[in-house]
Amino acid sequence: MGFASESTRLASPLSHESLSTRATFGNRTQTPDLNSLSSGRFCTLAFVATDDLERIPWYTPQDALDTPFSRFAVNSSNAYFRRSNLTWISLVILLLAYPAVAIATADDPSKLSDLLTEELLLIGLIATVFMQWSVFLLLYVATFRERTGLAGLGLGKLRAVDFLWVVAFLVSSNLILAGLAWGLAQIGLPMPGEIALLIPQDTVGRIVWVAVSATAGFCEEIGFRGYLMTRLRLIGKTNSWVVPTVVSALAFGLCHAYQGLPGIILITVYGLMFSLLYLRTGRLWPCILAHFFQDFGALFYPQ
Repeated sequence: MGFASESTRLASPLSHESLSTRATFGNRTQTPDLNSLSSGRFCTLAFVATDDLERIPWYTPQDALDTPFSRFAVNSSNAYFRRSNLTWISLVILLLAYPAVAIATADDPSKLSDLLTEELLLIGLIATVFMQWSVFLLLYVATFRERTGLAGLGLGKLRAVDFLWVVAFLVSSNLILAGLAWGLAQIGLPMPGEIALLIPQDTVGRIVWVAVSATAGFCEEIGFRGYLMTRLRLIGKTNSWVVPTVVSALAFGLCHAYQGLPGIILITVYGLMFSLLYLRTGRLWPCILAHFFQDFGALFYPQ
């Protein structure tokens, strides 16, 4: 059903007298009143500001929100999403470049004790922090080019209830991961104990590790949950989260190729659980905080 709207200057506060809008449906033209707006006949009302400070009301007809995809786009602050070149660049980095670098630089975990020194480990951790914040900066700019901002990724204000989600998630997810790790060990795929060598033991290194944990928690959740999942769904215009969730979890797991095949499997499942937490809460802060505390806890309980 075709729809167009046009408006005169809108005064404030909103009233019957201050709002003059004509809506065209096919060959019929009518002027909706505020009663029809409040009754849901026109279900969405937003305002677009123009250069001369006019405010133009934009109405979305009820039929436009009848699909799961349309409801997702509106409810997630992505109704005005527009693809840009930065969208494609960001997706290539998250889906291809990032995992490819991780796989190319991965080595046999059993050789870590021969390869790693305190100095080399520190350089690697600092480089990781720099790289991840560089990727976040790209995503940050991309979201504004796409007309959604970080709100379109689910990044809102931090709330007290987010910490309750963090506790519940960490307890349940670690129980599941422990069971999965035990199952993998039974079929000859134990987690390599050498991974603990990646945890710094000196004071400076442990301070850097805290920065690494905060960086990974924020930047990786922004990238793999907030950006990758929403953009895959927006571009594919899919009515479900299945494909974005699976693809995001696989990319996240491959980025941890340095942990070997068992690590890739565990982190992929962990990424899937983070995705479910993101979908359940509709927010990124529970994922960011849980990710930070998981990595930070490795200082005291090496994985």
